[in-house]
Amino acid sequence: MKLVDLFRYYKRLGHQDAAIEELEAAINEAAPGLLSRDQDWYSTWQSAVAAPAPQWPLTKAELGQIMLCKPEALPDDLMNDLARCCEVFKIDTRTELAHFLGQCGHESAGLRYPLEIHDGSNYESRQDLGNVHPGDGVKHAGTGFIQVTGRYNFQRFSDYLASIGKPDPKVMQLGKTYTSEVYPWTISGFWWHDNKMKKLIQQGASIDQVGARVNGRMPPNGAQDRRDYTTRAFKVLGA
Repeated sequence: MKLVDLFRYYKRLGHQDAAIEELEAAINEAAPGLLSRDQDWYSTWQSAVAAPAPQWPLTKAELGQIMLCKPEALPDDLMNDLARCCEVFKIDTRTELAHFLGQCGHESAGLRYPLEIHDGSNYESRQDLGNVHPGDGVKHAGTGFIQVTGRYNFQRFSDYLASIGKPDPKVMQLGKTYTSEVYPWTISGFWWHDNKMKKLIQQGASIDQVGARVNGRMPPNGAQDRRDYTTRAFKVLGA
């Protein structure tokens, strides 16, 4: 699977040279038919990034300042997904955007991890997360930049896509690895919207209170890191 992940990465960057052809041949030799099945994923990703995107809510340089990463590490398709996320879920004020980016920054370690590092086995049989089937914990571990977790939340997102006429059965079929690749911002924005974060922020919630809603405890795990990311976002955005 590491070869497939590497192949996906280069395909996303648009590379097509002798080295990529050799990599493709090696995968086909090791696992015949795998890439032909994998093309379903690539076609979905291509369709998503081909859709017209609204204006970015901030520049790459600004997002890089907040996430402590280089602007060149932020591809256009990632910025487009963020733009669509903010437009669809109406994350439309600087204050709310700062809170959203701050929480996503902490949860993903500055956008480094759109997929939870732990395999999710500790979530097995967590009925509070909707994990009622064997393997649900691993399959539905944290995904997206806000680390959406549990079968319940995945199903809610899947139902949402169906409700807007864009059903995607792979959300439930493939789980975390698929959603982290195709919907890193969108699934995060849906969770934000579904949990009424806008209303909480409009009521004047503190960074810790917002973090507690995201993390499920007060004070939230990594409280100071959440404050640091969010404070930087407020400063960069002038909120």
